[in-house]
Amino acid sequence: MDSITQSLLGAVVAQAGFRRTLGRQAMVAGALLGAVPDLDVVAGYFGPYANWVHHRGITHSIFFGPVVGPFFGWAIWRFHRWRASRRGEPDRPDAPEMLRAWIWLAVLVLFTHPIIDLFTSYGTQLLAPISRHRFAIDALPIIDPVYSLALIAALVVGTVAKRRPGAAVGSAAAALLFIYGYSLMGWAINDSVRSTAREELRQAGQPVGEVLAYPQMFQPWFRRVVAETPESIMVGYRSVFGDRPIEWQTYPLRADPLIDRVAATPEAAIFTWFAMDKVFWQVSETPDGAVVEALDYRYGMWGGDAVGFWGIRARVDRDGHLLGPPVRFQRERSASGSLLRDYWRVIWG
Repeated sequence: MDSITQSLLGAVVAQAGFRRTLGRQAMVAGALLGAVPDLDVVAGYFGPYANWVHHRGITHSIFFGPVVGPFFGWAIWRFHRWRASRRGEPDRPDAPEMLRAWIWLAVLVLFTHPIIDLFTSYGTQLLAPISRHRFAIDALPIIDPVYSLALIAALVVGTVAKRRPGAAVGSAAAALLFIYGYSLMGWAINDSVRSTAREELRQAGQPVGEVLAYPQMFQPWFRRVVAETPESIMVGYRSVFGDRPIEWQTYPLRADPLIDRVAATPEAAIFTWFAMDKVFWQVSETPDGAVVEALDYRYGMWGGDAVGFWGIRARVDRDGHLLGPPVRFQRERSASGSLLRDYWRVIWG
């Protein structure tokens, strides 16, 4: 999920579990800790492919919270003790209990961060550094206003209810139960759309291998469906609120020595791993040679680039020699008012 939602979740986890023990300062610490794993985006300053390699890597492992969380918890505890001493406040007799609370808060917030990222399509290295495998459930978009608003509502209650920790804890628990059910709903929708698409293709006599479904922006009910066949990939869209058959666009797979040449580069290997092997290759002729592009077909957009809008691109001369290493590219996506209105209508069938 986006970093703002991750901070909101961290604050709500802290509010639900530690408001009574640590007070409202737990919510602030939870919000800050919730964003810590996403600091791995600074890797992007160290090379064009570093962000693909390292974002959602070790800081998004299920081991990160249990291993690093105690150090964060201890540091926060020490900070609050230092601030209390500067203010001349007496040392609390329950200091060991406070330390345990801060440690558990840090561990839980850092642990829940990769868990909710797992429900998006980007890919999360849950077992790093033991394994570089990328896990993804494809249940929710990276930005979902309903998900975020549920967390905001709980935090508003927690902020207003200064002397009612029970109300703060209850609202946070309700928000966590809601997003848990909401995430499972997105997962179930994905499985349902995949099954529907597979059955439609079977009835049409279309042989397919894997059928995948990916959430589109801002909501979980409208899915982009990708069917893999031996000769092509097929892309269509399906809303759970409509019953019209999926209209497929077919993109033939192409065999070309130029593709093989670019695919053998280290940059293409990184991209293929990042895209979880969901790569569509295409070649465009130019006056002085050709341009070879690889697209991540997990990410296409209704009303735009259906087969994908980011990837890598390499130029070759007329003799098929690379004119440099592949470079990253991303196509601009339209966000016009008319397109958004059409998008809203198609969501609701």
